[in-house]
Amino acid sequence: MGNLELLEKAFAIADSGEVSNMAELRKMLIASGISVLELQQFHGQALARQLSERISKSAGKRHKIGVPFTRQ
Repeated sequence: MGNLELLEKAFAIADSGEVSNMAELRKMLIASGISVLELQQFHGQALARQLSERISKSAGKRHKIGVPFTRQ
């Protein structure tokens, strides 16, 4: 798999709301067929920060959907 495909897959998973941290993202990438060797080439603080921010935003959306509307 090329680096661009790996990045696209990582960002899609981060945006999906299916993971809550980088460790889960890595596990999901490996489960989807990405090799550990490919993941080792996929690193960097800026990239990790971007993915973590997207994971946080997606997790926040997931929690908001489950909150019922109440009137005061």
